[in-house]
Amino acid sequence: MAIKDRLPPDARRRMGRIKRAVLDQPEPRPRPAKKKKAPKPAPKVPAGVADPKPTLTRLELRRQSVLAGQGENPSILEIGPAHNPILPRREGYDTRNVDYLDRAGLIDKYKDFSQYSPDDIEDVDYVLPPGAKMSEEIPDRFDVVLASHVLEHTTSLIDFLDECARLTKPEGVVALVVPDHRFCFDRFRPRTSLGAIIDASLDPKGVHSVGTMTEFMMNAVRHRKSTSWAPGHRGDYDFLHGLDAAKAKAEEAKGETYIDVHHWIFSPNHLRLLLSDLHDLGYLGLREWSFHPTVGHEFFLNLSPAGDGPGIAREELLMLADAEQRDLDVPTFAQREPAEAQS
Repeated sequence: MAIKDRLPPDARRRMGRIKRAVLDQPEPRPRPAKKKKAPKPAPKVPAGVADPKPTLTRLELRRQSVLAGQGENPSILEIGPAHNPILPRREGYDTRNVDYLDRAGLIDKYKDFSQYSPDDIEDVDYVLPPGAKMSEEIPDRFDVVLASHVLEHTTSLIDFLDECARLTKPEGVVALVVPDHRFCFDRFRPRTSLGAIIDASLDPKGVHSVGTMTEFMMNAVRHRKSTSWAPGHRGDYDFLHGLDAAKAKAEEAKGETYIDVHHWIFSPNHLRLLLSDLHDLGYLGLREWSFHPTVGHEFFLNLSPAGDGPGIAREELLMLADAEQRDLDVPTFAQREPAEAQS
């Protein structure tokens, strides 16, 4: 006898109802598979910027780029290192320094800057008199002539690089560390044109023009209270100088005293294109030896009489330089009080 037949009639009826209810249930619908969330796209790396982020420190990267392709213990001339030498003699590098001030003068110049230590300033081996040419004052020739954040200050780019070339050995390099205007206070200044560089060499000046001074004063900015920053930044800009200060500095620039300011404005592939064109046009004997795109706010470009050039067609280099301007951020500005705008 089956178990259900042993149950009382009422229990058998309840069991039948339960059975019919279960059998009448619709087939369970399969649960849809959970959609996997698409990974967030990696932030776009602007043209001319290194990717991925390097594992080297800023100083390590500087030294690696400057000494690219050099043998052991190269002879080095560092131009105007002041308180921030890249290849200091005290660390064993075979380095000589050149500046317009001797060590005592540099210590006095930076005495009010608490972030700089006099111990960081090395002896100056060659002190240039005003208006003197380096190649006429320095009898030695070097494997590396290093100019870190110097090129943009010169009144004639061609003449400065020619001077550096005269100081290099035949297989030597001119090592440039250059600020990328997109990530420093030059963010809103137009990049330098080929014509302006050629004209400055054909009609050289010893000081920066009123126009250069005015352009700098009117357009120099900070970003989040800093005058340099890394790609991928966010936040407001604000101007470094007001209208009255710009007018006063422009008036000062009418004299014969050199006032230090950024004259030339670059992004990485834009400068590569300029230098390649200057060589091909016969204005420059140096060619590209090595290149490292922007890290932080600076990029690295080594030139040599023995350089092979950029290694890509001019059209491609032009497109890369153009892309650097298309990748600029969309700026926002901090609000200023009306009185502050005239400071």
